[in-house]
Amino acid sequence: MNKIVTITLGAAAAVVLALLIGSQLLESPGGLGGPGTEPTSSPETTAPPAPSAAQPTSAPEAGLPEGPFELAGDGASDRAPRITVAIPASGWSYAAEPNALIKGDEVDNLPESAILVYSEAAGTAFYVYGDPCRWQSTKPATPATTVEEIAAALAAQPSREASEPVDVSVGGYAGKAVTLHVPDDVNIDDCEGPEFASFGTEADDLARYHQGPGQIDELWIIDVDGAVVILDAMYRPDTSAELIAEMRSIAESATFELP
Repeated sequence: MNKIVTITLGAAAAVVLALLIGSQLLESPGGLGGPGTEPTSSPETTAPPAPSAAQPTSAPEAGLPEGPFELAGDGASDRAPRITVAIPASGWSYAAEPNALIKGDEVDNLPESAILVYSEAAGTAFYVYGDPCRWQSTKPATPATTVEEIAAALAAQPSREASEPVDVSVGGYAGKAVTLHVPDDVNIDDCEGPEFASFGTEADDLARYHQGPGQIDELWIIDVDGAVVILDAMYRPDTSAELIAEMRSIAESATFELP
């Protein structure tokens, strides 16, 4: 072997040996280690705490108990009605943001079933867009402020296959019910925003935007002593009749408490 190579290899071996010894001497005591190092002993583990009944969970199997449930309406005006509904079956969960009851799975961003709740003070301005896909450029100059105006404007939106608004009564208060559809062939990415939006308020231009093609919305729009409450049951075309019946039962069970 070439003498220079032999010397070089010998020197390299000495360097490696020195590095190994140095690393052992410099190792942190007690196995605390630094970033990316493993502890030398496993930390004590404890069982996770049981979820509180007061804290809603997103897992349907650990959802709300059957019976009365108050929709807190976090973020709603202090002048808006509070709402209590009756949960008719197991599997429902509550999401404080966006104040919705949810059940089932989600496919292509479309929930199997969900009830969105809007509770607004008297005089709140609702901007029902002339065209949900062109919502930015078709915002009306004059907002709707009554149940009748809101229902009529929603039913007049193009492409919605809307039902004729009908009179309803929920919790002893009169209102209107209307059913809307998102077109099966709509490409929301081509819409302004890009969103497909039914209505906005002074506080939120996208108070109600939709999740995807084919979505169906059954709305109960209620006049609670001048305040407007909207219960929006949304679902897919393949949602079971049983689950749709549960949503209708929840919406029609609503009672209202004025501030």
